[in-house]
Amino acid sequence: MALLDPSNRSLNVPEFPARNGPQRLAAAATKQPRGRQKVMLEPGHSPLDWARLKSSGKDLRGVSQLGKYTLEDLKQHNTMEDAWTAIQGKVYNMTPYMKFHPGGVKDLMRVAGRDGTKLFMLTHSWVNAEFMLDACFVGFLVQSS
Repeated sequence: MALLDPSNRSLNVPEFPARNGPQRLAAAATKQPRGRQKVMLEPGHSPLDWARLKSSGKDLRGVSQLGKYTLEDLKQHNTMEDAWTAIQGKVYNMTPYMKFHPGGVKDLMRVAGRDGTKLFMLTHSWVNAEFMLDACFVGFLVQSS
């Protein structure tokens, strides 16, 4: 399908993602678990609602300043009322996002209180976690001393 300008002339716009680009290759290489179930989101919890909440200015972090956290620190945040995870070295308070996650709360709880990088990359390699959870960013994962 070609893009057209207002005069119905074809526009030369590159395809995105490119046919052999890293986004398509990563998505194709990702093995999706068999039998995954879609979860019915509550009204007001669509991706658009999440984007609206993120840009509302409301504090979704729950901390006054960014910090450095160890795996031991993460383990303390493993409940539905207080769920943190680390993805690629960044720590997120995912509590506000729980009801917005298309896979449901149960899937997110699998990584609550731990480093969720491996599971995230196995199931969501094409998702930009930094953008999706930027309003929930609380700090960096560091080694225990």
